[in-house]
Amino acid sequence: MSTVLNDELLPPYQRLIQGHIDVHAGPAELIEDPIGVGAVGGSGTRLVAALLARAGVAMASPINKAGDALEWPPYRKILTQPLLETFSRDTLLANAYQVFESLLATRRQQLGLNGRAGWKVPGTFHWIADLARYFPRMQYVHLMRNGLDMAYSGNQVQANNWSKAVGVELTRDKGGRITPGSVLDYWLTANEVALQSCDRHLAGRAYTLRFEQLCAAPAAELAKLMEFLALDIPTGELDAMAALVAPPASIGRYLQANWREDFSAGQLDRLDRLGYQP
Repeated sequence: MSTVLNDELLPPYQRLIQGHIDVHAGPAELIEDPIGVGAVGGSGTRLVAALLARAGVAMASPINKAGDALEWPPYRKILTQPLLETFSRDTLLANAYQVFESLLATRRQQLGLNGRAGWKVPGTFHWIADLARYFPRMQYVHLMRNGLDMAYSGNQVQANNWSKAVGVELTRDKGGRITPGSVLDYWLTANEVALQSCDRHLAGRAYTLRFEQLCAAPAAELAKLMEFLALDIPTGELDAMAALVAPPASIGRYLQANWREDFSAGQLDRLDRLGYQP
């Protein structure tokens, strides 16, 4: 059977999709302790990635203006490739992560660094169980931003792409945009899934960073994050990093909308359990 390759795929992934599979792949040997950064899209991951890079972490290179990692595995192409259907999902993912790890190591070398490596991809949390299996000492930073603000965001990409994966049925307005109530449903469910997955697979190795707290007290929040990641940052450099944090005008934007009518009591109760109140 012929294989159609996407020219945008990096060569190691192209070779994998062509059928070059190592049945003994994994776990990690080059980078056992990477740092993943994820969130429901639009929560500030790009800022955190820039801060980690400033802290000396070899962050994966950007594929787009949002700063998502070029090295990130093309899961769908790998898991649905007919040539690979005889291999188990675990084997395919181990091979994908073997490539990913090698690319991260190459990126670290290109940057002239020898410490930790990491990536920023908002949807990382959907793959926590598999990532944790391959990277035995991986740490994960999960960004959270008030779901009420997120419900009125213009960024609906992740809700469009991942709502079915977490069992959320979307409703749309006459213009085709997802309604604020549906966006909040996705935000609630996705964050619940993320935190449960972290508790189950990354006990003690996952950190929840609240965007509003980072903006309100950047030096204090960054100090806690750096301590969690065991990154030794001089006080002067930490202050310089904190100066890069600028609260956006969109914080609190839900207050200008009809949020009392757009959201149910049940949604607000779930929001409260995730640490946010109107």
